[in-house]
Amino acid sequence: MNVQTWSVVSGCERLTPGCDNCPSYWEYQEKGWDYHPVTHLNQLAVPLMNKTSTAYMVAAGSDLFHEAVRLEFIQDVFDVMQKSNWHHFEIITKRVERMEALSARLQWPDNAIAGIAVEEARYKWRIDCLQNIQAKKMVSFGPMTGAMGELNVKGIDFAGVVVEHWGKPRRVEQAWVDEIHTQCEAQGVTIAKQHWLFKETA
Repeated sequence: MNVQTWSVVSGCERLTPGCDNCPSYWEYQEKGWDYHPVTHLNQLAVPLMNKTSTAYMVAAGSDLFHEAVRLEFIQDVFDVMQKSNWHHFEIITKRVERMEALSARLQWPDNAIAGIAVEEARYKWRIDCLQNIQAKKMVSFGPMTGAMGELNVKGIDFAGVVVEHWGKPRRVEQAWVDEIHTQCEAQGVTIAKQHWLFKETA
């Protein structure tokens, strides 16, 4: 399946140490661009015009649920996802508390996945928020700086570990990855090998 970025939002904001090696952040810094999030109305219709089944990474390198993105715009994005039922959509956020709070005013289509990034054990609370959202769910662990410890991932559909291969990659120990995989498999979570939407398993 073709994989593309749906750039409905660009720019972002450093939120945690996990953002320190973000390619998007460093591109903006090197080019002297304003990194504040910007919404792009002219991108909304892109999936509707594309008749070839595609896996869209929604606002990759940014965050659809950043506080600077209005609810009305997010609802417009969801409306397009509903209408574009021949595509798949993946939305990953670190601002899952806003995703959870707004989900009562959003309708998650079957062709979309709600995802979160968990880069350190202290952010495992994001999984609790995700479990309350009525959608297909995934957890992206990483870029990690240490072991995650005990996990409750019941109700999560997919999970995997992101290992950096760009910039100045941080060290990841195999034991950290194995611990995550073991717990996810024991709790019935599918381990994604490469891309979540393809359901490729390790």
